Amino acid sequence: MAEHSNHAVVYGASGLIGWAIVNQLLNSYPHVGAFSKVTAVTNRQLNLAETFWPETSQGPGLELVSGIDIGHEGETAVANALKSTVKDLETVTHVFYLVFAANDDNLKEVEINRRMFTNVIRAHNKLNPNLKFVTFPGGTRGYGIYVPGGTFTPPLREEMVNNLPADYAKTVVYPIYREILDAESQGKTWTWCEVCPDAIVGFTPNGSQFSLALHWAQYLSLYAYNHGIGPGAQESNTTAAEVPFPGNFSSANSLFSPVSSQRMARFMIYASLHRETCGGGRLFNIADNEVPCKYGELWPRLAAWFGLKGTGPAEVSTAQDNTLKVGELSKTSATALTPGEYASKYRDIFARQGRPDAVCKGVGYGSRQLDSVGYWLTFDRQLSLDRLKETGFERDLDPVEGWLESFEMFRKAGLIL
Repeated sequence: MAEHSNHAVVYGASGLIGWAIVNQLLNSYPHVGAFSKVTAVTNRQLNLAETFWPETSQGPGLELVSGIDIGHEGETAVANALKSTVKDLETVTHVFYLVFAANDDNLKEVEINRRMFTNVIRAHNKLNPNLKFVTFPGGTRGYGIYVPGGTFTPPLREEMVNNLPADYAKTVVYPIYREILDAESQGKTWTWCEVCPDAIVGFTPNGSQFSLALHWAQYLSLYAYNHGIGPGAQESNTTAAEVPFPGNFSSANSLFSPVSSQRMARFMIYASLHRETCGGGRLFNIADNEVPCKYGELWPRLAAWFGLKGTGPAEVSTAQDNTLKVGELSKTSATALTPGEYASKYRDIFARQGRPDAVCKGVGYGSRQLDSVGYWLTFDRQLSLDRLKETGFERDLDPVEGWLESFEMFRKAGLIL
């Protein structure tokens, strides 16, 4: 099958990574003609006019499909739904799977996501004789970072995922995805890979349950407004107001490896077109830069975009607390409002300033977890990018670029002031 006939189907197209993959494909990455069609699948209804995806005559054709329930008990129902809904389904060559359903019960979360993934992969395995590649994102949860203090000594390397403690591994769905893909690809001509990010920085038009960039952007936007800075502010403040990092000293100074959703999207597309070097079930860490960074170093540059002066943590203690788990805050955080609490208290400002979408499309379910980022991630967790560099993928980027690009898009979409 010629390259220009490639047809990509993107599940979870309105999420952080899915939106970025569709965006890159419609912008003809890696070159004009690489894909002839993109089918964007979303669970919730999505107005195409509000997606902020590009309209271009040179890019591939786009079909937006919403409302397919991939969580049925059997794959037959999903296959039938796809056949009756997706045009040119038989021509699909590339599957990008970006769906994840969070649940407070880890084992139930694994089961829900296992069922959805199995249904989709088996459906396409039966319906697409020309299928070439399947790819999905894992994450550093698969390296055991939800254990207080972490599980492995960084830099985190891809082979470490095979050594997760059994009790922890059963709470993570990524190993099950690998087993499913190994089994389903046996005797087939298609292959697959997994891409592992840590913190993902990006834009979505519908907001996101777990977007740290949106979470902090709404906080900083309101904080700036309340200090007479930025669009709609009542007073002009010539002296930048100080905004402390929302966390503790240890978290502000721990090493990690963020990635912009656009860069991650480009690599997932790149990998899908380089099956010889990126297929075979390989796992690739992904980050903006080989050199890890610290939230405490990023914070002043992020705050500056809003006209604020980002400072260090407000707490005086520098003690590292490895007893905290995801979603938990240290006692020192009680002295000030968290970003989530601050946004909740002042959210009516968005509506008063003509930004009603900022209220209904802000971070929801994941707000508490995102508030805890600056308190429980007190340990180094940077990624090794050796395997990524072996693929010949593009040069490193400044990690701040992805944040500022996202802020620009949030403002354009009316999600911040």
